[in-house]
Amino acid sequence: MRTYSHQKHSVHPINTLLIRPADGPSQKMKFHIAQPDKSLFSTLPLIWIGTVLRFLFCICLIAAIFNPEIVFGSPKIVIIEFHGLKQGIIYKNLEQLPNFKALIYGSDGQQPFIYYPNVFTTIPAASVPTIAAMYTGVYSQRTGVVSTIWFDRTTHKVQTMISYSQQRINKLLQSNNIKTLFEYAGAAGKSSMTTMLMANNGSDWKINSGGFFWGNASALGFLKHGRFFPEKAYTDPKTVSAFLKGHVFSYHKSLAGIYHRYQTLPDIMLVQLLGTDLYSHYPDASFVETGAKMDQIQLYYTRTVLDPQIGRIIRFLKSIGQYDQTVFILLSQQGALKIRKHIPDHILTDILSPVYTLPSEKTSNREADAVIMLGACTKEVYLKNRETKNWMDPPRLLEDVQPAVDLILNNTSVRASLNTLVIRQYPGERHNGINENEQWWSMEWQPYIEGKRDGASFLRSLRPLKSMARRFELGELVVTGLNRQYTRETVPDIKLINKKGHYFERDMSKYGHHGSFYPEDLRVFFWLAGPGMGKLYKGQHIQGATQSTLDLVPMVCHLLDIPIPDGLDGTDPLKGYNNLN
Repeated sequence: MRTYSHQKHSVHPINTLLIRPADGPSQKMKFHIAQPDKSLFSTLPLIWIGTVLRFLFCICLIAAIFNPEIVFGSPKIVIIEFHGLKQGIIYKNLEQLPNFKALIYGSDGQQPFIYYPNVFTTIPAASVPTIAAMYTGVYSQRTGVVSTIWFDRTTHKVQTMISYSQQRINKLLQSNNIKTLFEYAGAAGKSSMTTMLMANNGSDWKINSGGFFWGNASALGFLKHGRFFPEKAYTDPKTVSAFLKGHVFSYHKSLAGIYHRYQTLPDIMLVQLLGTDLYSHYPDASFVETGAKMDQIQLYYTRTVLDPQIGRIIRFLKSIGQYDQTVFILLSQQGALKIRKHIPDHILTDILSPVYTLPSEKTSNREADAVIMLGACTKEVYLKNRETKNWMDPPRLLEDVQPAVDLILNNTSVRASLNTLVIRQYPGERHNGINENEQWWSMEWQPYIEGKRDGASFLRSLRPLKSMARRFELGELVVTGLNRQYTRETVPDIKLINKKGHYFERDMSKYGHHGSFYPEDLRVFFWLAGPGMGKLYKGQHIQGATQSTLDLVPMVCHLLDIPIPDGLDGTDPLKGYNNLN
């Protein structure tokens, strides 16, 4: 049980307690002191206690009047995640975004801010794993949320984190003993509220979307566009409405409801806006017809949908007198790319099924020889050791892996879109005539397909993973990301990484996507802005150093004066700044 204390914000009568149970927000409870015996000796201690408490009450009241810092304490943090928004869309177009500009620069243009334009997300740059990593401060390998969808070799199940209850990420984090930002905040006596976020363990007030929200959004998308896909312009305005005033029965968990009850706001308030990502997948027909660039599409959405929502948030906070002490963190967890070429997602199934037994209505995952994941910029193939019939035994390089690689590389469509092919290593577990001491090999597949393609040439084509760095603009980041993505139970044996803009797809009408290994997807941003920055920092800064989305947790801890937890993969980007306090 944690006590949710408001002594820095408001004063409560002596007979009022605020108690926060472990599984929910604070509850205000009245209590009455039992009447003692009427004897002088039994009442004297109570008289002295009452006198002391009244004296302390007066001291706190006087301090609160003359010291605003006691009234407000640490700054309030509003985190606004623009899901899928590319780096530079806000910064390059502030003149077209009046509410963003007001929030960042202030009314006089002199308001302090810190802008980080070189923030890189974790690999893969897909919604589910990046969210889990960003709000825990550790790589996917440790969160256990290794991708959007993956095969578990121990349970023989295909895992996805999308569910009606939206609790799968939380449960997996708990099972791996990984804490979120909100759990760290709660342990330090800070409160938090989240809207739409699926990785929200420890948050005191949680507004989730659920089937009702997505059902309405998808039905509206069908009526408007003929596609049962969430309507973008509906999603973000409704999410902000929920954030500010709740939806259906969640008023008490909204900012308005919390403030109405406690006359203060949580220390951390987060709203995740998914509309940019949705709109990047399926922009308006006019953009599709003209072949618009992704920057044009996202700027339009930012100008017409996101900027008005920023205005709504600003007006609400001003209306309750909470705007001036608020620090905003504006961020994204991934970017987006225009799809240049669609590759049918079933292509690897067609290629491997004549030789490998794949899952079907009659064949379970356990009985199959290979399991193929749904693709995007990458495609993953899991192979079973066909000799031992055990999914946890490493597949044999020449008998199980090479035949699959040969079949894949025989296909001209696959080769035309392929950038890199990586093969999994099993150090200390497999001894097939080649030393295995890393997690992956990068395969030199072009020379291989032009040569003899025998066992010896296959083994010679397997190079250290770092050799693939030259194929990517962010080579070292890609190498590190691959090494920190999977666990032993979830790792595939073959991973195809496509060229920029080439995607495995089931829907050939999809216009944009993410999940690639290229800067447009991997490079994002942090803004620290808002009037509360003036109480912490001087000046307007553009910090060019490379940062990671893993740095969000230590950065928020720094702002709230919370000890930065040990063992994080992220670092504190604010360390070394001249803090006014």
